[in-house]
Amino acid sequence: MTASASPDPELLSCAIAGGYAGRWARAQVRSTEPEGEAVEPSSAWFVDAFAGADLQRAAIRGVAVEAGGLASVRAMTDSVDRLRIVLADEDPGLLVRLEDELERLGMGGRVRRTRDVASIQPGEIGLVESSFPALSAGLVDAISDSAALVRLAPLSARALPSTALQTMASREETELLLRFPAEDFHKQARVTGPIADFPPNIRRLVEGCSALLGDGRHSWLSAWRDAVRRDGADAALDEVVDRYRELIVGAGEGRIVRTQRLGGVHLLLATFNPAHVLELNGAIADGGVDPLPPAVIAAEPEPELEPEVVEAPIALDLFPVSPPPVEPKPRGADLRAVGDDLHARHRGALVVYRDMLATLADSGLTPEQVREALSILKREGRAAYRSLDAADAEIDFLLEPAAPAPPRKRKPRKVAPGELGLFDIPDE
Repeated sequence: MTASASPDPELLSCAIAGGYAGRWARAQVRSTEPEGEAVEPSSAWFVDAFAGADLQRAAIRGVAVEAGGLASVRAMTDSVDRLRIVLADEDPGLLVRLEDELERLGMGGRVRRTRDVASIQPGEIGLVESSFPALSAGLVDAISDSAALVRLAPLSARALPSTALQTMASREETELLLRFPAEDFHKQARVTGPIADFPPNIRRLVEGCSALLGDGRHSWLSAWRDAVRRDGADAALDEVVDRYRELIVGAGEGRIVRTQRLGGVHLLLATFNPAHVLELNGAIADGGVDPLPPAVIAAEPEPELEPEVVEAPIALDLFPVSPPPVEPKPRGADLRAVGDDLHARHRGALVVYRDMLATLADSGLTPEQVREALSILKREGRAAYRSLDAADAEIDFLLEPAAPAPPRKRKPRKVAPGELGLFDIPDE
């Protein structure tokens, strides 16, 4: 008998996301059914903050896939009247594709394009063109104390900086279903030497991984290299994912984070409700996968009936093994990383320079360092401003890099009467 082919991890990841969303939505409807004269509570939220990323990954691999956000909406059909649904992505073209698919699913009448997340009503599906850092603050305010399931499956590590995730991860009523962006770690696994010598594309990958891990000094990199040399890239990635899990656990007292590896894809569910971990196991089993493979059992015990209170780690201590060899580090702050952080924090906004300095007063950065970080962004076309000398100087953090200005053509100088040209022969 011929053994059946192993299921595709990406297809499984999307299917499990849909299966869990359906289970979560039904649980929300049951828990909010009014009893007697009780007033019906406000509706819950489902958010896919990178709703088009599954389509991009599928296009890169040349396969077809039902995006996890669409699979989730389809699984929540019976509960959709009680839910506020947000599908967000930076790429307007991907939002058009999602809108077409929703129309095909018979949900077209519920779709509304908007930039105001708070305006989305129960039963509506809001399509929002936004990056996650720009979306997160308004999303937390809009959700308020309502129950929410937020799916995060970014195409790159840079798109999910820890600074934009922390507030959302600390909310007790918000669950996070994450697909870890492992690709960026694998792409730079074989690169050695100091970061300053990296090619620009690899440097951006490393900076994105550091933003994901909340490690602006890139201190994880040497430990990662040691783990790759010792055990291979796959085992090193398992350790990174486990430490990322601890980072999310530390964001909220009592937070449980369940991990599941599907081939090269790692899923993480962050919840305060142990029963929901069992619901994820059910969704995984529905996909034909053992929800508790031996490797996961060894790394993560079965959740108890009551949440275990885990103290937040003092620092992100990746790979607790013998200290790695010390690599030379550049003196002072990494101004490119500072610029990246400022751009991620204010992307698409117009910010007064004086107000920005006030918010950075406790960061340890000097005004000169902030100026230099902003000048890097300006040279790269990611920020625009005239001068920072005025007290009310404004900085425009651009959504997309501006095209470089064409070089100015120099007008030829007119030759004065009697003056020889470059190729003229003087009279004898």
